[in-house]
Amino acid sequence: MKKYFLLFCLVLAMAGCSNSSGELSANKVYFFYQDSCPHCHHALQYVNSRYPDLQMEMMNIATPQARELFIKCAKKFKLGNSLGTPLFCMGDKYLMGWSRRNQTLFDQYARPYVE
Repeated sequence: MKKYFLLFCLVLAMAGCSNSSGELSANKVYFFYQDSCPHCHHALQYVNSRYPDLQMEMMNIATPQARELFIKCAKKFKLGNSLGTPLFCMGDKYLMGWSRRNQTLFDQYARPYVE
């Protein structure tokens, strides 16, 4: 458990390298998360174990910049007010929440970003 916590902290420290333009790019994978969300931790663990080379923009929605992009993603996909984390935005696809079904969908959606 400590190993995953340290890995998550390292990823959070790298979050400062995120998109500063305020716009969603169709060529990036965005991962919107909350520190206190256990589903976010599970999703990140899955993605890091299966796709170690995947370049993903880590967006902690507690920060104003990430929150702004989170809202833009929600509007893009017409998600309304029923928003939650984890939320992945990948071009013209999104995933909200984390389950076995979303793991399978993530594998499909991430393919173009790892080839």
